[in-house]
Amino acid sequence: MAQPSKVGPIFLILFALPFLGGGLSFIYAQIVSSQNFKPTDLAVGVTIASFFVSVGGGLIFAAIKGYGLLKKLTALQEANPLSPWLWRADWASQRAESVSKKSYITAWIAAAFCNLITLPLLFREIPVLLHNSDPRVLIVLGFSSFGAILTVYAVRATIRHERFGNTYFELDSLPFSPGRRVTGRIQLRFETQAAHGIDLRLSCIRRIVSGSGNNRSTSNVTLWQADKNVLSGAVAPGPRGRAIPVDFELPADGLLTDHNNPSDQILWLLHAQADVPGVDYSDDFELPVFRTADSPQPASDSSLQVSSSSSSFGFATAQSIDADSGEVAQPPRTKVVVSMHSGGTEFYFPALRTPGRALTLLVVSLIFSGAVYALIHNNVPVLFTAVFALSDLFVIFGFFHVAFGSMRIFVGNGEIQSRGGFLGFGALRRTPFSEIVSVVPVGTVQQGGNSDNSIYAIRLLTKTGKKLTLADEISSRQEARWIVSQIESLAGLKTDTHVEVDLPLGVQAQPVQLRGAPGTVRVQTSGSSWVAFAVFGAMVLALFAWQGRWLFAGGGHSVRANSARVSSRAPTASSTKPVTPRVFSGPLTDADVDRVLALPAPEQAEELLERAIEHDARALEFFEQRVDGWTSHIHLTDRMRQLERRSQYSKDLRVRLANVDISLALDGWQKNEQAADLLMQRAQTDPAYKSAALYFMGMLAGRGVAYDRIHKVLLDYARNDKDPTARQWAVEGLRFLGKDEVLDELFTSFTEDPSMTVRDRAGCNISDCGIFTRKQRMRIVPKLIDLAAKQSTSPQMRNWCFMTLREITDENIPGDAIAWNRWYADHGSEKMAEFERLEWWQVRGDE
Repeated sequence: MAQPSKVGPIFLILFALPFLGGGLSFIYAQIVSSQNFKPTDLAVGVTIASFFVSVGGGLIFAAIKGYGLLKKLTALQEANPLSPWLWRADWASQRAESVSKKSYITAWIAAAFCNLITLPLLFREIPVLLHNSDPRVLIVLGFSSFGAILTVYAVRATIRHERFGNTYFELDSLPFSPGRRVTGRIQLRFETQAAHGIDLRLSCIRRIVSGSGNNRSTSNVTLWQADKNVLSGAVAPGPRGRAIPVDFELPADGLLTDHNNPSDQILWLLHAQADVPGVDYSDDFELPVFRTADSPQPASDSSLQVSSSSSSFGFATAQSIDADSGEVAQPPRTKVVVSMHSGGTEFYFPALRTPGRALTLLVVSLIFSGAVYALIHNNVPVLFTAVFALSDLFVIFGFFHVAFGSMRIFVGNGEIQSRGGFLGFGALRRTPFSEIVSVVPVGTVQQGGNSDNSIYAIRLLTKTGKKLTLADEISSRQEARWIVSQIESLAGLKTDTHVEVDLPLGVQAQPVQLRGAPGTVRVQTSGSSWVAFAVFGAMVLALFAWQGRWLFAGGGHSVRANSARVSSRAPTASSTKPVTPRVFSGPLTDADVDRVLALPAPEQAEELLERAIEHDARALEFFEQRVDGWTSHIHLTDRMRQLERRSQYSKDLRVRLANVDISLALDGWQKNEQAADLLMQRAQTDPAYKSAALYFMGMLAGRGVAYDRIHKVLLDYARNDKDPTARQWAVEGLRFLGKDEVLDELFTSFTEDPSMTVRDRAGCNISDCGIFTRKQRMRIVPKLIDLAAKQSTSPQMRNWCFMTLREITDENIPGDAIAWNRWYADHGSEKMAEFERLEWWQVRGDE
């Protein structure tokens, strides 16, 4: 027996492993470092990582399970090569399972994925925007509503599944054949009354996949359709509770179920729906329609016709296989209003004929309008904004046309008159009967899905080749065909109610089975679908990285500031293995002092520094007494590296100064003039150590060693060195000097340095890195506001200004210079007074 290829499943497993491994690693890293995070941040992080573990595990399970199903399908094909209706397990057992059987699971996955994106935005930004009465809150609310909408949809899908159960259509014959009847019963739980009965619709759908890779799109073209309504009294008992009878007659020239070409398939779908209290019933089933030896033969070789004209502009127009002559029954419910007038008949199409489409267009127009508003107020290039604004205008026009557009068609007095537009206002068009070639219903191409949600229009073709749309936004196929048959009868035209569909560019009008002999069904995987998987994976991983940076870089701090906090001692530091922080029972006691002093120097340093980080004043005192004696006697273990990073961003400047002391001791530098001289020399003569020398020079000056000389040297490197790396580490060294003048010098680097990396680091050092007090940093706020307000400031620099302002002030004000200016005028002095009341060592930090 031929086996399906293993390449696809193996590729899918390899694709899933980074999701599974990355998620598990992320969970492990968060658990072992749980002391570094707030409980809420930890919970959110584990939740997000668990989602990625689920994605990876689910893809691996799908690959293994899918390969098993392919093997079974291949065996069925080989056992029944001429009976494709036996290749599906449900068809072979003379039933058709609901195609939406597992849709509620898919809905929950989509809702979870969307909420992972929208919820952080919802909880971080909306309270701030509401507090400041910022109208942009509507944009954020609109974006965040997608997650809520998908969640509601998932809840409804779950309720529907629990209410009606695992439904299936029981086939009376296998297969169904063109020219014969489709009969059977829909088995379901139906413990309610449908006052308007159950609506059934049998459709022949041509499913076309166009494009390639990430640009693939699926379109459905309805080739034939019939509707019926089953009264509630006709619903009989069944094995699942109730059984809905189904009875349709298939056209003799109908097409056959065809899955040969995955990009051009023919499907027969049975749709059932009922308006009942609570969640409505809605279901779809794919039916097997094939010819057998005793099936009636079609009356013609081809039931699908191609229309081409000079006005088609390269788009093929396919005609359906509906009966093309005879009366079309009037639907039980119509939206068109037909009235008799002197000399003729009027067909009036009121506004809001398709409320669902109107609502969709309204939501899309609001989103586009919000995007345009945001683009205008964030100094985005004019061309980009103009393109979005133009698209928004098209969407707004579509909304007003669908919601408020009405149309009238008058047939009589030897002509067809039509008028349509906003609230019915529009130019009157007259077409004599003698100039009319045909009046046809035209359907739209439906994008994806299983149910037929096509919208129909009525088109008039004149002898000169001109096409006029008499009416549009008709939701019922039968209603569109009935209106056309009435117009043709009144105008004395030949009755022809074929529904035409304008196909996408490049799609042939005839399905594959009419262009050549059908072959065997191929079980294959399109290569381009793997490209789509890869693109999806890249987007997911990008989201994973983005959320991870925000959540686990220090809670309330900005992404930019935290991503920049990568130095441990010097620019050559290596990565740290996770080390579980120690938990001490209380502050340092006399017994603890005796025990610690008996430890080797490295262990003394680790315990005293870790206790100091946890704000043990006595441990900090002993640390300061002993740190100079540890120089050249301690080394950088994984725990020490972790402690060094934690102390670097403490809320206590005394702990940050302890970080300076331990960093110098670890690298063997005494705090004296001789060390300053050696570092200046190495900065000039040792290119490999230059960056570290500049960094340690700043630390020495911060501890009062050769301050004036080091300040002058660092400032010269920061201003004049041609190497941006040297300028960056001179800026890093300046952050330890702790004086007002140095903050001004950092601001100059932030605004004038040619390298954006240097500017970034200067901005971080102004905001919350180094040993400046909160009062000192607050003094820079007016300069930052003025810089953000300048028209010449780039979007990147303006964004960094707002980040720095938020970090200095702890105020979550939107990125708007006017709002910040207003806040500073109203509350700047209060904030400065608040900072002046703090102890000198109290700063913004991680712990």
